[in-house]
Amino acid sequence: MAHDGGVTDRTPWERLDAPAATPASVSDRASTSSSGAARSTGRRRLARSRSPVVESFDRGGDVFQRRLRLVLVGSACLLGPLVALNLWVLVVGFDRFDPDDALFPSLGSGARSGIEDLAPFLGATAVSIATAVVGCFVAMIVLTDRFDGHAASAGLGLWSLLGRTIRRLPAVLVAWALGHWWQPLAALMVLSVDGEDAGGLLFMLGAGAWFVSALTLFVVPAMIAERLRPLAALRRSLQLSRRAYGTALLFVLTATAIGALYLLGVATIAPLLEANGFVDFGGAAWIVQGILVQLGVLLVVPLVAACTAQCYVEVRLAREGLDVVLDADAAFEAGVADASGDPIRDGAPT
Repeated sequence: MAHDGGVTDRTPWERLDAPAATPASVSDRASTSSSGAARSTGRRRLARSRSPVVESFDRGGDVFQRRLRLVLVGSACLLGPLVALNLWVLVVGFDRFDPDDALFPSLGSGARSGIEDLAPFLGATAVSIATAVVGCFVAMIVLTDRFDGHAASAGLGLWSLLGRTIRRLPAVLVAWALGHWWQPLAALMVLSVDGEDAGGLLFMLGAGAWFVSALTLFVVPAMIAERLRPLAALRRSLQLSRRAYGTALLFVLTATAIGALYLLGVATIAPLLEANGFVDFGGAAWIVQGILVQLGVLLVVPLVAACTAQCYVEVRLAREGLDVVLDADAAFEAGVADASGDPIRDGAPT
């Protein structure tokens, strides 16, 4: 017997092997929804890590490497005034260097102090401010690359990023002042004690700065990713750091060690060349070392900024389930901002 186009003429084995009939409308909707979910989730796919600090340097370094020209050129434009200031500090220190002088000038010693006495501390403050500004620039690149995918972030231009960074400059300066108001006070304390006590006090303040820096580590990434004002970004950073203080502190210590070792290695180039007879710098060896260190700063500061932005992502993944939230938003087509206004769910960070 032949019914329905001969379907019943098939053997039981043939009927078993035949694919099940699916209505076209159902299959089309399923394929459309699955492809749409793949498109929406593919560009935002995030994975948690058991080692957030290692993953921060790994993925942050990956973005830094792939966006090397953009990151280095933009950071060099922002760090130019800082490098010029530090070179001036080196020249001033070279001209005034005397083995009999105290390492740190003392305002309480009765001796007259000029701008050259404060130059090292002005340079240190400028480094901190420039690091925050470069962090704003690099965070926009890293967060856009992570949450919008390579294709969407390919449209990021140098001048566009620099313009957005300059527009955010007042907010970054306010955020820096809220989180680093203690630095001028610490410098005043160092300048106010006797020269033999200044070194120990500076070491204690430097050790305490590590713990404070862990609390304010995520201020700039939170401003970029969540479109927060400076005070709200500071509270957000404190919230995230308290949830993962060990991760934040370990990241600060690791970044300090990596940056110090790299700059130390760069600074030893000139003595090694001179010791092996390749070149004789004479009395200007100290200046040459300083210039080499400033060239190293142009590489270390943006690299640490990229890893810091990635550490912000890793902490949110581990402590707030950011990957689950993004997948749920993509599955239910809720890719618009909710009451929290988190732009990571909106699209590209600004």
